[in-house]
Amino acid sequence: MRDVIIVGGGPAGCFAGKLLAERGFDVAIIEEHAEVGHPVCCAGIVGVGGLEELEIKPGKWVLNELRGAIFHPPSGKPFTVTRGKVEALVVDRASFDRELAIGAVKAGATLLMKTRCVGVKLGYGPSVKVDGPNGESEIQGRLVIGADGPNSLVAREAGLLKAARYINCAQADILADVDPNTTELYLGNDFAPGFFAWMVPAGDVCRVGLGASEGQPTKNLFNFIGKHPTASKKMRGEKFLNLTAGLIPEPLTRKIYSDHVMLVGDAAGHVKPLTGGGIYLGLSCARLAVNVAASALEGEPTAKALQGYEIAVKKKFGREFELGMQVRNLFKKLPDDAIDSILELLARPDVQALVLEHADFDHHDALIRALLKKGPSLLRSIGLRKFLKYLGSLTSSK
Repeated sequence: MRDVIIVGGGPAGCFAGKLLAERGFDVAIIEEHAEVGHPVCCAGIVGVGGLEELEIKPGKWVLNELRGAIFHPPSGKPFTVTRGKVEALVVDRASFDRELAIGAVKAGATLLMKTRCVGVKLGYGPSVKVDGPNGESEIQGRLVIGADGPNSLVAREAGLLKAARYINCAQADILADVDPNTTELYLGNDFAPGFFAWMVPAGDVCRVGLGASEGQPTKNLFNFIGKHPTASKKMRGEKFLNLTAGLIPEPLTRKIYSDHVMLVGDAAGHVKPLTGGGIYLGLSCARLAVNVAASALEGEPTAKALQGYEIAVKKKFGREFELGMQVRNLFKKLPDDAIDSILELLARPDVQALVLEHADFDHHDALIRALLKKGPSLLRSIGLRKFLKYLGSLTSSK
């Protein structure tokens, strides 16, 4: 019998497996694919500060250093936000994931590749039914950790996805003319309704993707690549590499623990509400999960013994989740002229100074609070007509 069975060999699952194995627990990590890190629909950006906090040293998996971002409003008048220093790294997800997987194995975890979880028996003495190279078998354990993505089988079997919501996304690697140290963000309901599109330099290619609250994701992506008045002119050729589609889970729309079960990473909905980025948040919350799991495994890992996990996540990220989701739910329903007005404000030197003073790539709550505090005066400054129109948009979106 294993102490811990982790379903999913992505970053959060392997990081949790490594930390648990280092504490002496018998850990099995189940990964359905033949290679860790494939496939993935992810811009692959992680903040420098987040990596330092997690004690992960940048390796050969770093493709680009990002020093700023260009925002493209629906009106097409772009502006740049930068402090002139490296804020984040673009990573080769396959190499990054493999390094975490190797770390877990070196720490003593067992990594079962080409092994798919086909069923979970929960409660006292949980088990995971798998289909692997040698056929079907059952793995007994004391605690099951679901790290198997947004639509987690473990979460569904545990009844933890009842309120889950998602953003649909798609991404492709394309040759494009972009600044290697700058990411580009495109907003507008014609191409990415309710979210945004991105162009991220990643070595020899550019990751071009988008999320949307409506529509078919790959169709939205093809429309953006072929028809956006600015982005389409940056593309070189029509060859797409690694076209993927996926789901970005919304935080606070699922439970993250139950009897003998914990969720980490996308399975737990641990992504940044404003950007959908999940690497840092997934790893950080996985570490919180390990701290609680290690204590719970001294006895019986019941729901009562595991509830400290949710408490720890809320203490560290709860305010950011709540504020971020309030802003995102508002943004989903804004018309393009309101989005233009918001970005027009963000382009102003005084507002950019405020943004750069409070911005943190991995933590958005301080910036949101600063902008909300200054919001009324900023709205008044854009003129009475725009103010009233924008205020109407805010009211109608509730």
